[in-house]
Amino acid sequence: MKILFINLPFSGHIIPTLGLVQELVKRNIKVTYLLTSDWKEKVLYTGAEFSEYQNSKKLSVQMKNAYYAAIKLVSDYDLVIYEQFFFLGKHVAEKFNKPAVRIFTSLASNELVMQEFINAGGMFGIFRSKWICRQWTKEVAKGIELKTDCWLKEILYNPPELNLVYTVRHFQPFADDFAEENYKFLGASIYQRALNKSFTMPPKKCPLIYISLGTIVNNTKSFYRKCIRAFEHENVQVIMSIGSVVNKDRLGKIPDNFSIYSFVPQLEVLSNTDVFITHGGMNSITESLYYGVPMIVIPFITDQPLNAKRIEELQLGKKLEFRKITSEMIRTTTLSVMKNSAIHKQVLEIKKEMHSKNANVFGANVIAEYMSKHC
Repeated sequence: MKILFINLPFSGHIIPTLGLVQELVKRNIKVTYLLTSDWKEKVLYTGAEFSEYQNSKKLSVQMKNAYYAAIKLVSDYDLVIYEQFFFLGKHVAEKFNKPAVRIFTSLASNELVMQEFINAGGMFGIFRSKWICRQWTKEVAKGIELKTDCWLKEILYNPPELNLVYTVRHFQPFADDFAEENYKFLGASIYQRALNKSFTMPPKKCPLIYISLGTIVNNTKSFYRKCIRAFEHENVQVIMSIGSVVNKDRLGKIPDNFSIYSFVPQLEVLSNTDVFITHGGMNSITESLYYGVPMIVIPFITDQPLNAKRIEELQLGKKLEFRKITSEMIRTTTLSVMKNSAIHKQVLEIKKEMHSKNANVFGANVIAEYMSKHC
């Protein structure tokens, strides 16, 4: 069996899928991952083959580059797998009569979920205008016959038969809208990743708080300073990941109970963490729940506000608004979550659900079963 995997070059959309690729390769399935060149090393680490399309700062150009590169390759493959926001993935497969599988690295989308994403801003904000959405789609898909007039509608109303979602059904909003035969909820993508040899986990002496705002929203020097003031006199240990934009030396005096890094191996840190302060990206949330860690979610854009809302609805942690946040709010909210037995109980329940199946093994099994019916 030969699989062509297509994705857009955004970290949160790629990292979960690499575990599935690893698992497929272990089963002697040939996988070629089509991405931009900056992901080559990580793809090759999984054992898959790498194929490249030209990167672009302009998303519409990136989409077209991925599509036309895929068209040149796909005839040699048995199956196309694509991440939901590369909406042309199904059209690549259909053009050559290949079966297709779609992966959701965020929540599965219906009209209500998609509207939440758009209203949250970020790169989706401009698509509040239906006219802009139609024009943008026309620019991207020129010469490609679509089922609808808008790329977001393509995601909603032109689904493939099989969809894999990297969360548990319990966390998915409006879960009843997603038929079990077509939507398989995998859980968290936990797999062997390349070692970060520059990082050594500090010895744990007291409750550990882990702070990270992910790979996109990390230019927030004032927020990191508030965190330092919040916990500098508390009997806690703090690991803070600040990204590559903020200079550690510009944060002032670092208290002895703080360890600050540009990047950390998140799975290793979460396995030792008591409370996670996060931006609420889907990967961070599922990984945190896999390790049974309650969260303080400070959402910014796209799926993060809806994820934060689910965290509060399911009593898995608390939400704070970035614009209103103070050191005192960070401190009191975090310490209260750390001591909240009801939250800990709910987190442990969803942890059990996460551990009830190995997400990537389950995903590979589902793909193998699907392929046995279509090849």
